[in-house]
Amino acid sequence: MEIGSVDKNGSTNDDTLEDDEYEPIISTPSVRSKGEKLGVRVSVNQHKIEALKWISSVLATAVLLCSAKDMFGVRMNREETVAVQDLEGEVVSSIKQQQIANYIKGTAIIRNIHITHHAGTSLCGQMSKVPNEHTPGFACMKKGRNNDTYWPEEAIKASPFDGKHQVGKEVSYNETKEWVSFWRQYYHFVSGEYPDWDKTLHQTNWEYENLVSMIVMRNPLERFLAGGKCGGFQTKIPDDPSNETQDTYWEYANSECADNYALRVLTREPCVQGANTSSECLQGAKDLLNRITFILDQSCLNESVEAFGSALHLNFTKDGFESRLHHWHANLSVRDRFGNDTLYEYVQTRFRRDIELYEWSKNRSIVLCNN
Repeated sequence: MEIGSVDKNGSTNDDTLEDDEYEPIISTPSVRSKGEKLGVRVSVNQHKIEALKWISSVLATAVLLCSAKDMFGVRMNREETVAVQDLEGEVVSSIKQQQIANYIKGTAIIRNIHITHHAGTSLCGQMSKVPNEHTPGFACMKKGRNNDTYWPEEAIKASPFDGKHQVGKEVSYNETKEWVSFWRQYYHFVSGEYPDWDKTLHQTNWEYENLVSMIVMRNPLERFLAGGKCGGFQTKIPDDPSNETQDTYWEYANSECADNYALRVLTREPCVQGANTSSECLQGAKDLLNRITFILDQSCLNESVEAFGSALHLNFTKDGFESRLHHWHANLSVRDRFGNDTLYEYVQTRFRRDIELYEWSKNRSIVLCNN
């Protein structure tokens, strides 16, 4: 049994969980309320920005274009990752500002890191409505089921190992520029779905000036109850827990596929171990999210997408972007939906690192939601 774990009879072991505190590597954004728009996160020391502007610009250019491997710890080999902890906050802000500016002027592409059940399909649907903002077919990842989306010949003929001609596949560091150059000819927004860990997420050059990256983060307990459950459990438990499905939900709660779901996708290496997942494992996921241009919190997805669109000058339609995921259970708390306090507390303990990651990411989202 994992430390701090609870079985379905409510018994626990005596080991206690450490209560780790983490300081952000990159400067935190100003305090925002729900619906407040933020184009890009910058240093809270506003009076220093002008003095650092020129230095930040030079450093950002060096990070993006310099071939020297030792500059700021940026590793240029295909199988290595960017040491984001070595980048100063102002440099990172400058990089993200440049990415946004390049999208507005028409040279950059948006790539969504779509963790399964994190509103990727809904977001794609909204982006497909934006005039002149071209998107691929199914979930903005593929050609489409009815051949209603243009697909370049190079992509049709590409092998599974040809990363730069695969719109939804992982992109290595050295392929990033070519990938952007190729796909930006056809689309302005694309998505790659990640149902599990993949090492190349950390290897992609997310600092590239013509790549705007984004990710939607979701409450892990809500995701646990969402439809399309992993490991074949959806056919067994398509709805919220009931008296008849409690045993199956316990099985699902202990499954490998459900274990710290988003954290497992985003961490630097396979390291998720239920309630025993280490702080180092969590930190690897934080390092990756620090490199992403935009973080959106699904708990106020409408406002987040609106702010995202405003920052990039996207002409979203006003017919309303409603996340279907938050309407079915509008009058029930997540705990109430579990219908079993012991199961709820067990999942909360087993997924504790995933929950920590979500809580950390909320304070870095483009809109600070009022939950």
